[in-house]
Amino acid sequence: VSVKESGITYRLDVTRSMFSAGNGTEKKRVGEICRPGDVVVDLYAGIGYFVLPYLVKGQAKHVYACEINPASVEALRQALVINGVQGRCTVHAGNNEGLELQDMADRVNLGLLPSSEQGWPIAVRVLQPTGGYLHVHGNCRQDEIKAYGETVRAAVEALARASSSLEKRQWIVSVEHIEIVKNYAPRVKHVVVDLRCCVPPSPASVEPEQQC
Repeated sequence: VSVKESGITYRLDVTRSMFSAGNGTEKKRVGEICRPGDVVVDLYAGIGYFVLPYLVKGQAKHVYACEINPASVEALRQALVINGVQGRCTVHAGNNEGLELQDMADRVNLGLLPSSEQGWPIAVRVLQPTGGYLHVHGNCRQDEIKAYGETVRAAVEALARASSSLEKRQWIVSVEHIEIVKNYAPRVKHVVVDLRCCVPPSPASVEPEQQC
């Protein structure tokens, strides 16, 4: 079946995958925060919940979409064609741990619940050495949202410190924003922690917007 939301058409086989209407505000937001020309990696693409807004609304230069569910991969490929953006998306079918990309993304989307922690090391690896943005989904208690954001920030900064890349080891990682997406369970929220990773100020070899 086809589902149209905010001018974007999604495809899905209702017997093998799902459509999450509760993520509507986040789909709209990623289309607004993406900068035209950004290269994006989505480590948990599903049927394209965020892949399509990045491409259609955000005008991303290219999105690399990882998805392990064959039914979702098929639906995503169909939706890319329907929305006319198939030329700007590469679909990686299978486990994202097999992704061979490195040092090329401006932003990484990690839309897995209850936690996307499995993908954090991959996200650090694929982000450009000069930095960029990670959009980290997860569930946390409603009275611990700020602390959860700091936990995510510290974990990602520790991964960067352990990187083989000299530039990434110097990253300053900060929480730029925490978006509350929806209620997940009583007193539990689905949130997205927007992390900015950037290098300390240096000579003109690094673009100003990539410096802290």
